[in-house]
Amino acid sequence: MDVPVSAIMTKDCYCMRGEQTLAEILHEFDKRSISGGPVVDADGIVIGHLSRTGVSRHFAKAGHMDQDLTVAEVMETFAFQVYADDSVKSLLETMLASRIHRMIVTDDDGRPVGIVTSMDLMGMLYDRLTAELSHG
Repeated sequence: MDVPVSAIMTKDCYCMRGEQTLAEILHEFDKRSISGGPVVDADGIVIGHLSRTGVSRHFAKAGHMDQDLTVAEVMETFAFQVYADDSVKSLLETMLASRIHRMIVTDDDGRPVGIVTSMDLMGMLYDRLTAELSHG
């Protein structure tokens, strides 16, 4: 599986800013049919990530929903990152070991150029399985 991450990543990666409210973000998640993504600073550099799961955990701890909270108040300040020329095998190993569902693909400066989700990996697996079955 020496396939590069660039072969399976989604290039159009929705990035959030810390000052956005959760109401805005949850609306964007619904509109784009996504469940999370990177948070970037004013220079476009990844400073964390936010997911529906993270938002749910926050609200469960708080005991109430406050959609006026900002992304910066709820986001995880760590984001798993990978480079486009890294192998899918190493990405998969990291995702499995860390039990995560997405990794942000960044350039050398830490700016997002894409995202890989567990759905992208399932798509790759499906393509390979159907190719094998059709050959034999």
